[in-house]
Amino acid sequence: MKTRWQELRSKHWNNRPAKEKQIIAWANALLLPVVFYYLLWQPAHSAVAKLHDTLPVLQAQAVRLQDQATEVDALHHRPQVAALDAQAIKSSIEESATRHQLRASITTLDTQEPNAARIGIDAIYFAVWLSWLRELEQEQHIRADAISISALPQAGMVKVSATLSNGNIQ
Repeated sequence: MKTRWQELRSKHWNNRPAKEKQIIAWANALLLPVVFYYLLWQPAHSAVAKLHDTLPVLQAQAVRLQDQATEVDALHHRPQVAALDAQAIKSSIEESATRHQLRASITTLDTQEPNAARIGIDAIYFAVWLSWLRELEQEQHIRADAISISALPQAGMVKVSATLSNGNIQ
């Protein structure tokens, strides 16, 4: 390799006149900083500026991801809610309706195997229904699987038919 380099040097550089060598040396001295700037310095400088702009966004995403990982870990360690059978769900619904003074409004309350109950209410205020359903879900982990709601002529009143269960809770 060294001999090959020496051959090329003697063939192309040593045979040139001194004036031409001097011009090539000056051209190299002038072009080398320009090439260095456009090929190395300027791309690196613009990349640093871009990274400086994206760093806060990436840090915020990392914090959000860490928070979500903590939440996922907490959810994994949360105890699972026991699935109630149909009779227990019916009893829980009756107890909750009695506590909220809604038992008289319920026209039908039947069990559906394996872990559901069918409820019918002929007239209830929609806001009261939503509030009671939310409380059932939070306190008893009983949720609505299917709901049919019909508006009544009186403002805010509805007729409700729903299937409530607590199975397959995630």
